[in-house]
Amino acid sequence: MNYTILDYIKIFIRYWKFIIICTMIISLATIFVVLFMIEPVYLSTTTLKTASKESGISSFVNIADLPGLSEFTEMTGGSSTKELSLYENILLSRKCVEETVIRFNMNDEWGFRYMYDAVKHFRNNVIEITKDKTAGTMEIGICDKSPEKAKEIVDFLIYQLNKIYTELNVQNAKNNREFIEKRQNEVRKELEIMEDSLTNYQNIYGVAPEIQVQAAAKFEIELEAQLKAEEVKLELLKKIVASDQPEIKTQEEKINALKKQMENVKSSSNNTDILRLKGMPEVVMNYLRLKRELEIKNKILVTLIPLLEKARIEEKRDTPTVLIMDPPNVPDKRAKPKRMITTLIMTLIGFALSYGSVIIYSKFIDYKNVLRSQKNDT
Repeated sequence: MNYTILDYIKIFIRYWKFIIICTMIISLATIFVVLFMIEPVYLSTTTLKTASKESGISSFVNIADLPGLSEFTEMTGGSSTKELSLYENILLSRKCVEETVIRFNMNDEWGFRYMYDAVKHFRNNVIEITKDKTAGTMEIGICDKSPEKAKEIVDFLIYQLNKIYTELNVQNAKNNREFIEKRQNEVRKELEIMEDSLTNYQNIYGVAPEIQVQAAAKFEIELEAQLKAEEVKLELLKKIVASDQPEIKTQEEKINALKKQMENVKSSSNNTDILRLKGMPEVVMNYLRLKRELEIKNKILVTLIPLLEKARIEEKRDTPTVLIMDPPNVPDKRAKPKRMITTLIMTLIGFALSYGSVIIYSKFIDYKNVLRSQKNDT
């Protein structure tokens, strides 16, 4: 049998007293339970702000300004979003939760058989965490039947957060310090080798081969210009005096000496000859390569020194890193249960159950009447 809206209204009118009475009974029972049987739960809160480690004494080294090493800024803390996520993970970590449960004997009240269940209950029903990523703040709340105990638990969680966060930073700084220290020692050894190589090379080819090449090239140009001038002078002498004159012979000898000197500059391979050009491009190139490698090693060493000092400072630093904007309070107003909301919800449930029961009862009576009428007709 299909019911229309009018049928449902008729059912309500017929059984309205029963529906109202059942609803009132459930509502009054809920009020009694909420007021007298369920113990109130209080919420103690605190507000924390992320603190960048760059605000400490170690800020004298700005790693982000060092070329090619911006990734080392992780040693000094990340963005506020990452910090907040790390704070939350620490607070909800098994280590932190277990120490809190044991410290305040919470499982004696809860009665869980396994610590796993106690940790799960703490995460789901005791601690409340709210993050404001824009402002970089986090609100931590603890629910407990005792307002004083709730505040003590919040204080302990702040202590645990500082402790674990500092331990992580110290361990991270230690790892960075060991890595940088190892790399610095390697660079120092490589630098010593490069310095010895450059010294030996300069002992063989001179202190500054590139300057020697410039001087040799300049000297060659001067010789070339002098040779041309002497050749012009020889031509003029040949027009003025006879070719067998001593002036001509002297001029030719002078020109031959200049040519020989030029040939020595171009073709000499004697390492002790500083004014030579043969093989000098390769000598200069090798010298410049050694010098470049030496400069690179020096720059790496200069970069690693402040990084190592910063890592050493961070490794020894044990100052609190969590900023408390709003310290924990002893709550004076209960947070749970919500009396009005609970009563309203239970009243609606009582109405739905009572109304639904009379609808089922009405359908059952109608069904029986239909069967009885069919039986009488047969």
